[in-house]
Amino acid sequence: MSKVARRPQRGPQRGEGSRQVFRRRRRIPTGLVVRQLLAVLLMLSGGIGVVVLLQRLPEQVDVVLLVSEAIADLIRGIQQLLEALLGLAAVVLIGALVVLAAVLILGGVWRLLRLLRLMLSPPDQGRR
Repeated sequence: MSKVARRPQRGPQRGEGSRQVFRRRRRIPTGLVVRQLLAVLLMLSGGIGVVVLLQRLPEQVDVVLLVSEAIADLIRGIQQLLEALLGLAAVVLIGALVVLAAVLILGGVWRLLRLLRLMLSPPDQGRR
């Protein structure tokens, strides 16, 4: 077995990729902090405003009446939608019946013409 000569390993020299164990903390930009703080304040004030509005709502509007009317409107809307779908299905059914009648009449006329041609002019040759 032959031994391969290895070079002695050297650590990184100062200045060329040296690793710092204790790094200084990066400074957070003040613009980022101000923007985040402004967003927090706007969101909190908006949320508190909505809560106050919802608390005062029962005084101004009868909520039970509002909800019951909304449900009644929803039921009426669904009923109208179903009636419209039923009407559309009736139109499609009538159209399909018209197409079926046309196909049956055309097929019957075609067979009648073939039968008349067969009866009025019998073939001179044998069966084909």
